[in-house]
Amino acid sequence: MSRLERGKIPPPHSREVLEKYARALELKKGSDDWYTFFDLAAASRGELPEDLAGNEEILGKLPVLFRSLRGDRIDDEKLKDLIDLIRDA
Repeated sequence: MSRLERGKIPPPHSREVLEKYARALELKKGSDDWYTFFDLAAASRGELPEDLAGNEEILGKLPVLFRSLRGDRIDDEKLKDLIDLIRDA
């Protein structure tokens, strides 16, 4: 666990192991903290969270997000659509 905390090894891919860690941290399943925990684990492995990676509509919108993160201007309506899509996923 110490190596994981220090960033020496990536978080495990196993959902079962991550759930054990989340329960040990007393994260309530389905809470914002629960989802943040799994999102951060995926991000630190260089992956998308599995619930988003399986959604073709969200995957199709990711280039808009990436352009925005790189500083390219996108119109507000497209950004709002992407945010709504992610929230509804």
